[in-house]
Amino acid sequence: MTEVYNKVTYTNPFPGLRSFELKDSYLFFGRDNQIRDLRDRLTNSRFLAIIGSSGSGKSSLVKAGLIPQLIENRLLASAFARWQIAFFNPEATPIRNMARALHQAFSERDHTFAAHVSPDSVETLLLTDPDALMNWCKDANLLIIIDQFEELFRYHQAEDNREEVARFIDLMLDFTRRQEYPVYVVLTMRSDYLDDCTDYEGLTEAINKGYYLLPKMNQEEIRQAITTPINVMGARISPDLTDRLLKDLGSKSDQLPILQHALMRTWNYWLFNKKGDEPIEVCDYEAIGTMQKAITVHAEEVYADLPGDKSRLIAEKLFKALLVLGSSNSSAIQPIPVRTLIELTGIDPDQLIDVLNRFREPDVAFLTPSTTIQTELALIIDISHERIMVLWERLRTWVREETESAKFYKQISNSATLYHEGKSGLWTNPELQIGLKWLAENRPTQAWANRYDPYLERAINFLEYSRDQHDFAIQNKDDRQRKELKRARNFAIFLGIGALISLMFLIVSAVLRKQAQQSEEEALAEKRIALFERARAENQTREAVTQKKIAEQQEIIAEQQKGLTEEQRVIAVREQQTAEEKRQEAEVARQMAVSQKQRAEEARTEAETQRLQAEGARKNALQQQNRAETAQKDAETQRSKAVTSQKFAEQQRSKAIARTIAIQSYQMNETGQDDLPVLLALKAYTLNLRNGGQSDNPDIFNALAKATDARTVLRGHNDLVRNVVMQPGGEQMVASSSDDGTVKVWSYGHPAKSPITLSTSKRNTDGVRSIVFSKDGKTIYGGSEKGMLYSWNPAQSDMPTVAAQAHNVPIQMLLFTLDHSQLISISNDGHIRIWQPSANGLAPVQDVLTKASIYCASLTKDGKYLICGSNNGRVLRYELASLRKEPSVYTRREFGNRVTALTFSPGGDRLITGTQAGFVYAWGFKNNEPEPFGSLLSGRHTSTVNDLAFTPNGKLLASCSADWSIHIWDYSSLAQQQQPIVISDFDAWVMGICFSNDSKNLIACGADKTVRIRNVNTTDLYDELSKKVKRSLTDEEWTKYIGKDIPYEK
Repeated sequence: MTEVYNKVTYTNPFPGLRSFELKDSYLFFGRDNQIRDLRDRLTNSRFLAIIGSSGSGKSSLVKAGLIPQLIENRLLASAFARWQIAFFNPEATPIRNMARALHQAFSERDHTFAAHVSPDSVETLLLTDPDALMNWCKDANLLIIIDQFEELFRYHQAEDNREEVARFIDLMLDFTRRQEYPVYVVLTMRSDYLDDCTDYEGLTEAINKGYYLLPKMNQEEIRQAITTPINVMGARISPDLTDRLLKDLGSKSDQLPILQHALMRTWNYWLFNKKGDEPIEVCDYEAIGTMQKAITVHAEEVYADLPGDKSRLIAEKLFKALLVLGSSNSSAIQPIPVRTLIELTGIDPDQLIDVLNRFREPDVAFLTPSTTIQTELALIIDISHERIMVLWERLRTWVREETESAKFYKQISNSATLYHEGKSGLWTNPELQIGLKWLAENRPTQAWANRYDPYLERAINFLEYSRDQHDFAIQNKDDRQRKELKRARNFAIFLGIGALISLMFLIVSAVLRKQAQQSEEEALAEKRIALFERARAENQTREAVTQKKIAEQQEIIAEQQKGLTEEQRVIAVREQQTAEEKRQEAEVARQMAVSQKQRAEEARTEAETQRLQAEGARKNALQQQNRAETAQKDAETQRSKAVTSQKFAEQQRSKAIARTIAIQSYQMNETGQDDLPVLLALKAYTLNLRNGGQSDNPDIFNALAKATDARTVLRGHNDLVRNVVMQPGGEQMVASSSDDGTVKVWSYGHPAKSPITLSTSKRNTDGVRSIVFSKDGKTIYGGSEKGMLYSWNPAQSDMPTVAAQAHNVPIQMLLFTLDHSQLISISNDGHIRIWQPSANGLAPVQDVLTKASIYCASLTKDGKYLICGSNNGRVLRYELASLRKEPSVYTRREFGNRVTALTFSPGGDRLITGTQAGFVYAWGFKNNEPEPFGSLLSGRHTSTVNDLAFTPNGKLLASCSADWSIHIWDYSSLAQQQQPIVISDFDAWVMGICFSNDSKNLIACGADKTVRIRNVNTTDLYDELSKKVKRSLTDEEWTKYIGKDIPYEK
């Protein structure tokens, strides 16, 4: 960059992020000693490998230091003074790039060569007859410079490209062996790629012979590199600024491009704002953001100058496309051609190239190569320096987003594969909502997906089908609830009508009963009258009979007196007539009596008939009454059932609403809203609990946990953390072991306090695989990667009090016997040993080489047997009293290929197993044997189950996995197959878990080098969150998220 001010012309003496070029050699200072060393080494060797860290200045040293020195001064060992220089980067086509560089070098010396030989012809000769090219080196030296040699490994990671790399390396090494030709080869390479050289025969040996480790610049050399170019340009820099720059750089000499960039930006600012001949001051340096912020400030200026939001979105996609998720689950820069960038981003080529070139400008140089090289579809684009990913804040965010996006796509793809194979189910919330959000926001292209899993369509179909099934399930549930409510209302109406009809029947039966009673009373009265008439008739009959007898007696007397005198006869006749009259009267009376008797009999019969009819009516009335009472009772029962059914339906709907607003709360927390997510999480908890919901409902737990952020992340280990254990007793310490060779003891009550670090040795070269506390909690025992058994007393020393070679291979597991009197160690080769701890160390008690792979172990409740998880679907049972006794073998199909974790329920009546495939089973355990059939727990992992643990109170069961997640089940509801709580905030495998002694906190460790403590007690989370809120949901919020049909509550 050139500026004119006060008639004085100044050229910026600092290249910025790009390297120094040959034309910049007059501004290149601070490397004089190294330039002489390189020149002297070329005198004795035809091959030179300049090795250094990224940003140490290798390319600048060669282009602006070594090449000018060779051109100006003849090499003593060379017969020629002239140099033909073929300078190139390997990129994706190393042989073609070498051919082009050689063609350019030969053409500059001999124009007839350019006229008769094309670059393609040179490439053909390189592959078929390299000697033909050497004829062009007979009267001049040929210097082949391969800059950034590590591109061979960065660009050719696929197996099918290794053959071209091998041919190129053989060709390069062949040049160095041809002593009859003046051919010299110099390469520059980052030191972190030295291991990749061992894959190619002869390369490591050649590098060892020509190895030149670029030393760090000392303070004086850096001072010279800062001040001298400024002096050459006729300007001055204040001593204070020079000292400040040296201080900011410190010992980080791998940040020389960042220093050059800060100087370039400082020069431009000073040049624009300077007055008179004042020197460059600290204020100018601070104005551009210093070394710490200059990259961000500059990048944001370029980003802001892009023409519109669309171009800024293109920039984001462009930089994300240059990042790829590596094997260590962290993002790495992947140089790619412009053609591939277009495929990855799906952006119009012209628009993409326009944004791309703005970041390639020479005075920007965030991307390489510079715009001085024409933009073609095959041009390889790279981020100029890895430190940009750290120093540019916006790019740092993009890196994190791209890393998470790639991880999430791999997780979706894996789940889709497992579902396709019938080994897993569809996604549900909250995973489904997060997945759909990821799909909508990222819109992945097929080219991007090919980096991780080419089956993008299957993954998208899996998400969409999961969504459709989820929506269908919700719609069905809503329809079912509406139908149930409608059915309950209709049933209640029906029962109400039935109750009304029953009441009417009851009234009618009462009336009929009253009428029957009246009829019965009338019949009884008639019966009494009939009986009275009958009695009177019988009396009259008896009187008539008496009169008849008297008449008959009189007739007899008359007959006797017949012979008496006529007077007497006349008298007799008269008396006879009188008697006849009396007899006739008696006969009439008798006939009247018989008639009255008949009428009385008829009256009695009629009364009896009416009595029977009344009795029948009364019985019928009683039956109607009984039916009415029964109908009333049935109506009451059905009404009660209807009320219960309606209440159940309302409870189910309330619980569904609780889960829905919990999911909304979780998603709102993702977007950083105000206290609304907190209020929704609290209301979800109370609404669910009040309606009989599961106290540890996953959706509600996730909402509460997200809102409280109830976790503590402990950092301090430098490698994978394998095991974490809780100290028994009341002191409450947590110990963690790591592959970094240390055990760290953390204060559970004060996690921010620095941990006690226990070492295996002064160098900590022996990773600790497993640890266990003694019964009193004062001693920690550890089993190591090299088979060592260590013991520490943290209160006395950070070095082990015992260090014994217990096994010849890594110790997989340590555990104490039931009475804590003996220590059991299990190694990777299946060797089980029992030790007796004492003040003098560890004494061996028993051992057995099982000849089986053992991945986990646990003691039975009575402490008599050791249950071990093995391979080939087996669980082994060893008798502790006699280890060498043949073990009992239990084979179950559900054990899968490997049982990788197992534990017993606190009561010892259940064995919980975890497998390599991610399944967790619960087995009944009776008579110290697992039952034949187990229960598969819902919510399986997608990778190996690494550990299992119960809370001390036995209420919760947790598992951790290599799928980066932890699952937690309510142990009392395992049979109900309720979904577990899923915690997935780890950044790598979760290796070990345990619970705090009060059962409230889960402690986990993993491959991300951290130990994490999380509160898993839902009641605690609710209580803690309740203290944070200062308001209730408004009426509008209640209506929007909960609904009008549920009464508003504060």
